[in-house]
Amino acid sequence: MTSKLFLSKWKRNFKLYLPFVFIVTLLAGIIFSKLSITMAADSRLDPRTQPKFINSLPSLGRIDATKGGHFDVEMGETKQWLGLYSSPGADGIYGTKDDARLNTKVWGYGLRGQKAVTYPGSTFVTRKDVPIEVLWDNKLPKTGHLFPVDKSIITKSVENALSKGLVPTVTHVHGGHTEWTSDGYSEAWFTQDFSQTGPSWVKKNYSYANDNKRAATLLYHDHILSNNRLSLYAGLAGFYLLRDNNEINLINRNILPSGNHEKELIIQDRDFTAKGQLYYPPGSNYPDAPYPSVVPNFYGDFILVNGMAWPKLAVEPRKYRLRLANASNSRFYNLNFNDSKEKFYEIGTEQGLLEKPIVLENLVLAPGERADVIVDFTGDSGKEFIIRNFDDKADSELTGQIMKIAVEQPLSNVPNATVDTNESDGLTTRLLPDKIIPPAQTGLTRQLVLFENMDEYGRKLLEQGTLADGSLRYDEPTTEKPKLGTTEVWELYNTTQEPHPIHLHLVSFLILNRQNFAGSAVPIITDSRKTKLFLQNAGLIGSPEPPPLYEKGWKDTVVVNPGEVVRIIATFDKPGYYLWHCHILEHEDFDMMRRFQVVATP
Repeated sequence: MTSKLFLSKWKRNFKLYLPFVFIVTLLAGIIFSKLSITMAADSRLDPRTQPKFINSLPSLGRIDATKGGHFDVEMGETKQWLGLYSSPGADGIYGTKDDARLNTKVWGYGLRGQKAVTYPGSTFVTRKDVPIEVLWDNKLPKTGHLFPVDKSIITKSVENALSKGLVPTVTHVHGGHTEWTSDGYSEAWFTQDFSQTGPSWVKKNYSYANDNKRAATLLYHDHILSNNRLSLYAGLAGFYLLRDNNEINLINRNILPSGNHEKELIIQDRDFTAKGQLYYPPGSNYPDAPYPSVVPNFYGDFILVNGMAWPKLAVEPRKYRLRLANASNSRFYNLNFNDSKEKFYEIGTEQGLLEKPIVLENLVLAPGERADVIVDFTGDSGKEFIIRNFDDKADSELTGQIMKIAVEQPLSNVPNATVDTNESDGLTTRLLPDKIIPPAQTGLTRQLVLFENMDEYGRKLLEQGTLADGSLRYDEPTTEKPKLGTTEVWELYNTTQEPHPIHLHLVSFLILNRQNFAGSAVPIITDSRKTKLFLQNAGLIGSPEPPPLYEKGWKDTVVVNPGEVVRIIATFDKPGYYLWHCHILEHEDFDMMRRFQVVATP
């Protein structure tokens, strides 16, 4: 009888305390999970223990698409050496045969038939008006994402795919003048073997007309909705170069360097675990936020160029052409040389060559921006130079250093390029046959606003919107509907406390001017949502300032500084659905991206 009474009381008490047991277990699980992540974070690879400038800069593979054709490009997973070590080996010296290397699991692109995909992917070299077709084939392992996914910001369909171990992807040619069904629209995603597709998916084979107005330095990269920051961080990016007759003529006449003297450099920052695996923070600093949670920005402590940590480039004493791209998630770069003699001679922006070269002691690149530059090492045999980063978030010993260039190769018998780098009488080389002139405006002037809001968990929520409609989320109705063939002016107002690189799909544009403004983003409670922000009492300050020389070329990404309105002009000449967004990937994913629709008039 006593045991039966005890058992009866135990059952009653267990039922009474079951909810509390559940809550305690849940909290313990969360605490343990966060503790495990914290411990993993504490065991990250220390960048200060890693050598710099001893490993050669990788030369990116090239895909010759100048004659057109069809290309099958796989997205896959591989282990690749990124220049990381666990130790220098028994001799204590890095750069010798007994170094203990750390290989890193990455995602990459590769032409079908190659031995393995690579990070970064091989460079497409294409020719203006010679179309190509690409099958972007998702061959990633069916084991889910490499990094923790914030389920609070992804769609149910993406979450469903990830729960099955599938990985949604969609490739965008950044800067491409592309039909919308091939543009890499964020909701046109597809999983492995196209077993699941997004709501805007149309077709497997993407068509690229390559009909940009001029030669351009483009990128291709993943563009999946609300998970883009993670897929690019895993390695899904590469160059896409478009050549035209004018550029080819400059190369053939030996005005521009080419062949081994033209290099693509893709700059990124990363963090790693002690075992050399990519590390991306799974949580934010907001205690009530979901876990894992999107972070406001990401800044890594390692610098990689072409997938190699702090590499070294050996060059001849001659002129080189460098195609620079900032493919970091959030980090801006303010580049210069450690020797004031060496400068950047910019010959082109993202969407084409400038009229003439311009000299720059410092070259600023925001995420998504590219620059086409000449560097001149003529007469510098035996010298070494460091490309540095003077951005305000850089550590001078780590992220303040990008790569070394050593002028140690013998001069080959290829003639030195003749592009002018002599500043004493001005830089006179003519790079374009015509002047760069803004097109005539035939459409609307749109007043668009960048906002910093807050979500229900207190997280920083970056949004875009309009002066009339206030802040808007990605999934709210489209407000920008340019008519096909019209040329519009977009005025971009930044009410936030940080600069934002704004990228427009489809178009190339010119910056008309920049101007400061006064005004404040005022929260207003509406019926449709808890809080919207509106820019009120906006007043322009002073006179508009024309863009500096290095911004006077054709672009597809523009930095809008705090308290500034930037005016750009663009022609919308292909119908369909496109995107405009901040290219800080953490902002783009949450929720600084909006659709626009180019409307074909009857």
